[in-house]
Amino acid sequence: MPRKEEPPRLVKLKNRENWYIRYRGETKSTGTADRTEADQCLIEVVNQLEAPSSTATVSELLEKRLADIQAKGRARAENTPYYHKHLHEHFGKLLPEQITSSRVYAYWKKRKHRPGGLRAELIELRTTLNYALKKGWIEVVPEIDTPGKAPPREKWLTQEQAYQLLEAAGPQHLKVFILVAMSTAARKSAILQLTWDRVNLDRPHIDFQDPDREVTGKRRTVVPISEATAKMLLDVKRYAQTPYVVEYNGKPLADIKKSFRQACVNAGLDPVSPHVLKHSVISWLAMAGHSVDQISDMTATTRETVTRVYRKWSPEYLSSLAETLAPRADIVSMFTKPAN
Repeated sequence: MPRKEEPPRLVKLKNRENWYIRYRGETKSTGTADRTEADQCLIEVVNQLEAPSSTATVSELLEKRLADIQAKGRARAENTPYYHKHLHEHFGKLLPEQITSSRVYAYWKKRKHRPGGLRAELIELRTTLNYALKKGWIEVVPEIDTPGKAPPREKWLTQEQAYQLLEAAGPQHLKVFILVAMSTAARKSAILQLTWDRVNLDRPHIDFQDPDREVTGKRRTVVPISEATAKMLLDVKRYAQTPYVVEYNGKPLADIKKSFRQACVNAGLDPVSPHVLKHSVISWLAMAGHSVDQISDMTATTRETVTRVYRKWSPEYLSSLAETLAPRADIVSMFTKPAN
């Protein structure tokens, strides 16, 4: 097996004052004995090696961007290749300056059947070109219009439907996933990445904050769980084969969409995504009259999102305001229909 190529690095040579850069068997002087200045020289060399050609295509820039976020361990690196697939097909052979409004709108037409994907893909293209501009690889970022956000989907399950789903779920790992989702409103990825060391069953709560995960806009938090949920998880833990709460055949799961969809069919429900459970739990809490702040903290959801759900499912929280606007008693009688 060939040895892995080492990246450029600073070295000191015997009886030489200056720092040198060694790469691919060659050693070149930085021209300085100062370590800080030598580090800057090394950075410039690395940047030159990483830079694409002056005629880099959009595909080359997309690959550079992907490699960068993968090297940094960014959470979004997992989904980025899906966004790139269609961008490569439509824009890949173009130079950045060849991206025109007509080409962008042709992409709109091509991907109009997937409006959510279209928006995410064009934002990714614009982000990639801004990255290339910051690196000095291109001189200007072409204008890339993106469609507005789609209106929020109102799919949700009642608690009774969620229990039907739980009962219809076949494999144990799916039952565990649904139980945790119903009890916490945590996102799918947070539940699948949850390990037992962050589940406290003595003082029942779950810490969804993975210490090895990059902090992103997808909030995670520490939430309490009921005694009943803790008891059920204790039974699950007794037979655990891995550190992961949701496991299958002694391994953690990367996704759960297929089995979740089948459970919906088994329960006689219209197929929905696992994320619908999060939206459903927020709806249940709103209908139960819990405050926006409490729901926001419990479900690691922005106040804006919770308020939108709250207004739909618990308008009673404005009842006192409605009473302030109530007509006087003598005015009410104006609308009483006189007897024949």
